Amino acid sequence: MIQAIMYGAGDLRLEERPLDTANLAPGQVYVETEVTALSTGTDLGNYLGRSTDVPGAPDYPRPVGYSNVGVVRKTAEDVTAVRPGQRVFSMKPHQSAYIANRGDLLVPVPEGVTPEAASLGYLTQLGVAAMRQAHYEAGEHVAVVGLGVIGLGTVAMARAMGARVTAVANSPLRAEVARQVGAHEVYLSGEPHPPRDVDLVILTANPWEAYLAAVEMVRYAGRISVLGFPGRGYPPPDFNPLDPKWFYGKQLTLIGAGFSPRAECPPGEIRFNLRRNLELIFRCAATGAAPLDPIISHRLPWRRMREAYEMAKAHAKELVAAIFDWRES
Repeated sequence: MIQAIMYGAGDLRLEERPLDTANLAPGQVYVETEVTALSTGTDLGNYLGRSTDVPGAPDYPRPVGYSNVGVVRKTAEDVTAVRPGQRVFSMKPHQSAYIANRGDLLVPVPEGVTPEAASLGYLTQLGVAAMRQAHYEAGEHVAVVGLGVIGLGTVAMARAMGARVTAVANSPLRAEVARQVGAHEVYLSGEPHPPRDVDLVILTANPWEAYLAAVEMVRYAGRISVLGFPGRGYPPPDFNPLDPKWFYGKQLTLIGAGFSPRAECPPGEIRFNLRRNLELIFRCAATGAAPLDPIISHRLPWRRMREAYEMAKAHAKELVAAIFDWRES
């Protein structure tokens, strides 16, 4: 099989690796990858040489990617959760095939969801998790600041979950995509008179200007769920990020967000763990309640993977979501 390995900043290699599919151990599943999705947050950070920005993340060399959709080709005799021919989402890296072990996350993708849309499942799930961690209630006004793939997926799911959705974009192209996936109102960064009555801001962007927009938009006693890395790659701000006019005067809550429990357990113990969040997203995509396909701007064969990384490095506004196709491999 072929796997993408990052050896250091900008050093992305596509390498042949052995994969024994003839002798599956109990609990194992052999999957051939259809598509994988690029994360312009974590994946880009790895490409820029910032592999350990996320606490506990591995250093180089390391596989990259964590949004994989493929088709089950073979299972061990004791496997009953999935079957050959079934499409599944996993958090496996950018690679042409893999063997999943018992306990690895494999989420069936329902009919009506394209593999490309399904590959955005985990990136979209980060926004859903950010809403849950902030105790979102249906009907609240949710603003999404930063419209990369995570932000746009969050816009789609916030609309599906009953929110009034405001999106803040840094380009007209991304503003238009936000409208396509469900935003009720869209603002370009720096436009005058943004709303000041937002209950919950989901912040996915890194620039300090985006952080400033978030604390100014949110209402008294509002919440800000931080999915981005405020200040990463930027000089220190010329303002106090914890200015008392916001955090004392407005009594704001700032939440580090994006975590979902990964424990496999009945809903009575944890209602929405990672698996059930993904299942919800796929159901919403299947019914059209959360359209994810419009977010995809680039579909590339796996051999051209570096092109997407370089576009992300250059902060190309035309790059929203990039999908790598492995089917011809």
